[in-house]
Amino acid sequence: MKILYVITKSNWGGAQRHVYDLAVAMKSRGNTVVVALGGNGILREKLEDIGLKTYAINKLGRDVSVVQDTGSFREIFITIKHEKPDVIHLHSPKAAGLGAIAGRLLGVKKIIYTVHGWSFNENRPLYQKCAIMLASWITMLCVHKVVLLSEHERKQAERFPWTKDKLCVIPLGIKAPIFMSVDGAKQTLAKKLNMNFGEFKRKTVIGTIAELHKNKGLKYLIEALKNVCSSHQEVISVIIGDGDLLTELHMEIKKAGLEGKVFLAGYMENASQYLKAFHIFTLPSIKEGLPYVILEAGSASLPVVATTVGGIPEIIDDMKSGVLVQSKDPSELAHAISYMIEHPVLARQYGAILRENVSSKFELEKMITSIAAL
Repeated sequence: MKILYVITKSNWGGAQRHVYDLAVAMKSRGNTVVVALGGNGILREKLEDIGLKTYAINKLGRDVSVVQDTGSFREIFITIKHEKPDVIHLHSPKAAGLGAIAGRLLGVKKIIYTVHGWSFNENRPLYQKCAIMLASWITMLCVHKVVLLSEHERKQAERFPWTKDKLCVIPLGIKAPIFMSVDGAKQTLAKKLNMNFGEFKRKTVIGTIAELHKNKGLKYLIEALKNVCSSHQEVISVIIGDGDLLTELHMEIKKAGLEGKVFLAGYMENASQYLKAFHIFTLPSIKEGLPYVILEAGSASLPVVATTVGGIPEIIDDMKSGVLVQSKDPSELAHAISYMIEHPVLARQYGAILRENVSSKFELEKMITSIAAL
């Protein structure tokens, strides 16, 4: 087959990793793979490094713009017409909406849409949520199959008329990362943060890997850490990732008086390899699909504190393989992190159980086989 993947942004996040994993796997199975994406980011570089053909849709972006979206639709339409794919696999709402309509107009045999978290779950004004719900429904009507990453999101999709028969749940799958040793990871992060290695080793490190985006709820983590650090002097927090909120989060850290306690490490290639440097992993998201990073933290046997959004409760069983808290609640988040710090034996047990769950339920080959079957 010839498969065309279309995704809105070419930075490196969960949706982009998913596209990369699928593109590599489908190519290895003898298919012709082409990827159209917004911009010239890390995803495009990685795909071209392995010899895959890409199209940069330069005006394709997350925000709504009639002029730019019209231009993006035209570019996607031309790409589909030129490549003549047997299958279009769409990722992220903007690419999905434009790609689904273009694909239908051009008579593509199979159009699949993988939802990486419904956008109407974001913290937005009501009128925007209603518009997004309408756009999501139209997109689902235009495609042949809708892939959801979690049962939670499938139940939300079932509320839309005439879509139930198109829905299927295929959770993410990962191959366990190759982790640095504990000392190697700590040494690398200490150097990155300009901190003495001996000092870093003495700290209890609360770690996060996330795009610096409002959906990740990082400002609530910073607020929670103010309480945690006041009662646990040995605690520091390291947030690995880059994004639009870099300046704003620096200001939040300064405002909370947490300079020297909370560090924004920026983007780091293959960030998961450093997970062993953390004592506790936390993800305070306000909107998620099914986050890779928790699967990676589980593979590293880390105890995890995360919010009850999207598919996260389908990975973590509260108070058995981690601790779940409500989103946008710094007080509850602070209490959960402190609980993990104060109960290290229990925390290690949670991490061990989570590792078993991830290895048995979220296998890469299982995900690839299920997608290929569509």
